[in-house]
Amino acid sequence: MHILVVNDDGPPSRRLSPYIEPLVTALESAGHRISVAIPAASRSWIGKAHLIEASLTATYVPPAAFRGDGTWDESFQQDPTTTNNANDDWVIITNGTPASCVQLGLHNLFPDRGPIDLVISGPNHGRNASTIYNLSSGTVGGALEAATCGKRGIAISFGSKDEQPLDIIHAAARLATRVVNHLIQNWDDQVELYNVNVPMRLDVESRPVLWTRTYPYYWARGYLYSEVSGEKAAPVVSGVNGHAAANGEEEQQLTNGSTTKTVTPKSEGGGGLKKRNFAWAAELSDMKRALQESPEGTDAHTVLSGCTSVTALRANFWHVPGLEGQLLHLD
Repeated sequence: MHILVVNDDGPPSRRLSPYIEPLVTALESAGHRISVAIPAASRSWIGKAHLIEASLTATYVPPAAFRGDGTWDESFQQDPTTTNNANDDWVIITNGTPASCVQLGLHNLFPDRGPIDLVISGPNHGRNASTIYNLSSGTVGGALEAATCGKRGIAISFGSKDEQPLDIIHAAARLATRVVNHLIQNWDDQVELYNVNVPMRLDVESRPVLWTRTYPYYWARGYLYSEVSGEKAAPVVSGVNGHAAANGEEEQQLTNGSTTKTVTPKSEGGGGLKKRNFAWAAELSDMKRALQESPEGTDAHTVLSGCTSVTALRANFWHVPGLEGQLLHLD
């Protein structure tokens, strides 16, 4: 089977994206043909978004060129004595999102590799359980994009952001591959995508794999952003919104073409419109406590109990039935 793998954590990185290489290896060992298209930088919490004002650049990178820190060697030359060829290259997409990686992966990037049968999005660096995570997750968003393209999608999340020993990572990758193979062979026609959460433990391959329902969770207050002084304003990736750097902005060039810009605030009393600065500062202790207390049978309870969770989903916001006819009588 030809499988397209995308993610929202970006290129292989021991700190930010440690799980994708082991999963690709496990899938290939199971006999699948794998094509990889991933964002050039982390796109966590981006859902199924496309950055419509950004130009996308696809770079074909041999797996051996990755440095393990989210970057790669632009001057890498493949050893001609190896069996690898250009069809083994991964594609890294600057300004890419999981959704755009799916679109390009399905329709543009791999014309010589044959039709793609399945899209796997992940493995995410951390679990995606509950409605909040599912609706925000770039990992789930990649599988949703596959479904809206008429392809089967599986979102996979490995349930820990803590650094894991290699034997635990490889065990999770083997188990995830077994789950993928089972779902492929027994796909329910009602299902458009599956959301899989794998706990990170050495005995994961001997633990139950359970059908689950999504745990509903809602924000009770503003948990995600905090106000900061202008001097502490966070860098913003340039080019994402298509606007050039404004006066007073400094740009810093990063490895492999990523650019950030830091806005230098105007001095107080200098006139102009009022501005306030907010930085991402997710405070998730209340959510974590709620997930710990989630009822049996939910995705959150299952993965936190050390079992693998599989949730069958459809890719829609379905209307509420029974509300029909004219709402207002207008004169």
